[in-house]
Amino acid sequence: MSTRAELEAALARAEADWHQANAALDRAQADRAAANAAWDKAVADRRATGADRRKAGAIWDKVFADRRKATTDRRNADNARDQLNAEWDRAHAVRAQARAAWDQARAALDQLDHQQR
Repeated sequence: MSTRAELEAALARAEADWHQANAALDRAQADRAAANAAWDKAVADRRATGADRRKAGAIWDKVFADRRKATTDRRNADNARDQLNAEWDRAHAVRAQARAAWDQARAALDQLDHQQR
C-alpha cells in the first residue's frame, strides 16, 4: 500500500509542477507579447520619423541625436524581445518536462492498478 501512496504523491507533485510551469509559461507569454508590442512601436516610430529627416535644414536641428536615440531604442527593443522569446522557450521546455513527469507518474499508477486486478 505504501507503493500506491508514494505513486499518488509523485503524481500530485508532478501535477503541481505542471500547474506551476503553466503559470510561468503564461507569464512568459504576456511578457513576450509586451516585448513584441514595444518592438512594433519602435519600428513604427522609425517609419514615422523618416519624413522628418528629409526636411530642408533638418540636419542642423539635432537630427543626428534623434537618429541615434531611435537606433538605440530599436536595438534595446530587439534585445528585450529576443531575451523574452528565449525565456518563453525555456518556460515551454520546463512545461514539457513537467508534463512528461506527470505522464510517467500517471502510467506507473495505472500499471499498479492493472497489476492489482
